[in-house]
Amino acid sequence: MSLAPNDRHHWIEEIAFLEARLNGSQGDIDKEDRAACEEALKAAKSNLAACR
Repeated sequence: MSLAPNDRHHWIEEIAFLEARLNGSQGDIDKEDRAACEEALKAAKSNLAACR
């Protein structure tokens, strides 16, 4: 699978968003949303690693 440079940029932005969400920078987060964000963050980091 070939990944474009823009894919890497997308995942960097996605990781930053999810980390900000988990750190409370975007308001309160409930347990369900936190769990979903943590899973999404793991997936985003994995996808970023695939772009290298």
